[in-house]
Amino acid sequence: METIIRKYLKHGADMLKPFENMPNNSVYSFESNGEGYIFKLFRSQYWPENDKLQFVNAVLRQHKIPCAELIVFCRDDPAYPNGYLIERKIEGVTADKITFTQAEEAAFYKKLATLVSEIHSIPLKGFGYIGNGDGGEDSMYACFVDEFDDRVECLEDKGVYTAGELQTMKEILMNTFKRFDDLPPVLCHGDLSKKNVMVQDTGDLVLIDWDDAMGYNWMADISRFTFWMKMTYSESEYSLFRGAFLEGYCGARKDEFDIFEKAYHIYNALDNLVYALEIGDETIAASSKEYLKQFV
Repeated sequence: METIIRKYLKHGADMLKPFENMPNNSVYSFESNGEGYIFKLFRSQYWPENDKLQFVNAVLRQHKIPCAELIVFCRDDPAYPNGYLIERKIEGVTADKITFTQAEEAAFYKKLATLVSEIHSIPLKGFGYIGNGDGGEDSMYACFVDEFDDRVECLEDKGVYTAGELQTMKEILMNTFKRFDDLPPVLCHGDLSKKNVMVQDTGDLVLIDWDDAMGYNWMADISRFTFWMKMTYSESEYSLFRGAFLEGYCGARKDEFDIFEKAYHIYNALDNLVYALEIGDETIAASSKEYLKQFV
């Protein structure tokens, strides 16, 4: 790691410190020549996709949206076949580490909505995995027709749901996607949550960790976000904070968002359930199955 840092930054690493509780990749913060940086070692050679983070970094900077400067993304080093990146550290505190009053938290979500609206104004060429910016699918519907069965087939194999139950949920999801197929593909963060929002001393917000970025319509990105909120907050807090976010957000057909959101939350719950079974997390599995009871 020291050799790599010297190669790209010309100086060694000081105060190298690993981040705790990082489920997907190994992440370290360090200083070099008085500047703060992040070093990330990927655990998969396929995710994030090649060229994606370079594209995202370039397009955010092009649209003058604050982001961490990417120094290097590499998958050509035989010592690290899954790849690594170095990026300049964004100074501040992630929002999940801040103790807000209820009013402050509502104001935070309204402010975050303005930033996310700007990001969703960035058009992409297609839906799905974006790589160098081209999503490859002409519609959200086509994207999820290809993805849905592959993602959830293990739930039938494990006896969690029958083929008929999965088909019922799939039909709700796909019929809704058809209804909103006119919404264009835009840059989506893919993992909106407080842990991925850096709050700077100035009060400015910066989104970090773009590994899950995708080309979807804006409703998909926000629906994933509100599902996280639903699983995190009490019912009253969820209603307040979701409402504050949507008040601050600017998007086409926003008055119909509830329809899309309800369907997309099915996919979120199924996706969480698959992930929980993969890592053996019974708490996530139980909460996901409890949510899905209303549909099967």
